[in-house]
Amino acid sequence: MKILAVRIGDKYGPEYETYLERKLPFEFIWVREPIEENILFQWNKMSGMNLDIDEPICVIDIDILLVNDYMEIFNYPIERGEFLSIPSWWSDKGYKINGGFFKYYPKDCRYIYDTFMADPEHWQKHYIENGTTTGPVNGEQYFVEEQVKRKLQLVTLPNSWVTRWGDQDWTWQFNMTEKYREVTGNKWLYMDKEFHPDIKLVHFTHQTNYITNRPHQWEDYSLFL
Repeated sequence: MKILAVRIGDKYGPEYETYLERKLPFEFIWVREPIEENILFQWNKMSGMNLDIDEPICVIDIDILLVNDYMEIFNYPIERGEFLSIPSWWSDKGYKINGGFFKYYPKDCRYIYDTFMADPEHWQKHYIENGTTTGPVNGEQYFVEEQVKRKLQLVTLPNSWVTRWGDQDWTWQFNMTEKYREVTGNKWLYMDKEFHPDIKLVHFTHQTNYITNRPHQWEDYSLFL
């Protein structure tokens, strides 16, 4: 199985590649340059849907931590016609998935790639302009979810396996813990320097991650190497 990840620009350094390659025993496809000059940052993840291979691939964001028995995520079985993602249980936008992890058969998703590449300028602005999200670059997970539902079966991993996280103040972390408790029944999320045993992927997804909210800058990051 192959892993595709995007690291374009200087927002994240090569240490993010090193971390993921040490954690995952798979072949990596690193996208370090735009597939076309007008394709912005994380939208280049669409390139995985243009691969001519007959096995599933995993597409991941690099601002993640992999904890506990995280290999269960990558080894989760899918069949042709299925599209696997992690859930976005913390969101109230009406969408189900988080863009930090996808698993799919590329040939099943070629139509999604073609739809995007037919008008990338439109799609890269669409979800910002309609108020679904904020800029400067965002919205690819919403595009993917809408397109998947046209032809494929959308499958999400258990809510208890993933969380959003960051180095915000204790109030933000408390509220995130309360949401996690509501959707999973687990009584805690992060306590005594440990994530709940059910957690397998931690996504540092927040608008502040353009400045301060990156995994390597979190004070407890070194505990999870």
